[in-house]
Parts: sequence; structure tokens; C-alpha cells
Amino acid sequence: MHVRHPSYRLVTRADVPFPAGTSEDEWKLTRSREAGDVNAEVREAVDRDGYSLFRIGLSLFEIPKP
Repeated sequence: MHVRHPSYRLVTRADVPFPAGTSEDEWKLTRSREAGDVNAEVREAVDRDGYSLFRIGLSLFEIPKP
């Protein structure tokens, strides 16, 4: 959870360096999970990009319209 913007969540792997562009002191650890307990799309993003970033509490009005 981001310390100044708590609706943002960052998923990383424990065995790789923290993503460039941020630092560990900007984030609070809220939970550790095994890979099998993480959504497949999140695992794929972490494998591809080194992290997955998302926001809790979006409204339906924030979904882009076609």
C-alpha cells in the first residue's frame, strides 16, 4: 500500500530488486503471498514488468467507454 496514496497497491517479488521509479520506503507491506495465491494476470504482469500496480476503490464511471 502506498504510504501517501493508500488506495494504490504494488505487487512485487521478494527475490528481485524493487522497481525503478519508486522506493521501498514509499510502500507499506500489507501482505505476503505465495505465487499460487495471486491472480494469474497479476503474476504475468510481475513476471513481465517486475511489478503489478493497481488501485482499490475505482468506480464504474472510471471505466473508459468504447
